[in-house]
Amino acid sequence: MNKYLLAAPVLAAAGIALAQPAEYVDARVVEVEPIVEVVTRKIPQEVCRDEQVQVAQPVDGHSATPGLLGAVVGGAVGGAAGDDSRFQPLLIGAGALLGASIGTDVAHQRAAQPYYVTRRSCGIDYELRDTERVVGYRVGYRYRDGVYYTRTATPPGDTIRLRVDVMPVD
Repeated sequence: MNKYLLAAPVLAAAGIALAQPAEYVDARVVEVEPIVEVVTRKIPQEVCRDEQVQVAQPVDGHSATPGLLGAVVGGAVGGAAGDDSRFQPLLIGAGALLGASIGTDVAHQRAAQPYYVTRRSCGIDYELRDTERVVGYRVGYRYRDGVYYTRTATPPGDTIRLRVDVMPVD
């Protein structure tokens, strides 16, 4: 014989109620309110800016042209200033050296003059965007003489199914 069948009369005699099968009823829904959650998302966006940047031209030390040209011009000026005197070769040489030095200095100054260029600089910025999403529903329903509330994952419709446990009262 089944041992559970023997235990039922003993429990009943001891005053412990045995579970009765559950009963199901449909209750009328009187209120439905969505439960909303705000979610903040970080959206990456590329942002570019134009900037003025100072640049110095590199000094080109390999070209002898400015110095040579200065020497020729300086020598010609020195020769013209000497005017057939016995110091004329000395003046031509001094003019050539001075002209070469000035020509080289002018070339270096022009090369070292800074100038500005426009450069595009890009990076990633994040825009914060709030969105709302429904995470459930607060449902009010009428059962007998009262209004009760529960939470559901989906909207219930016009009625909501209830399980009513029936137990005998002593």
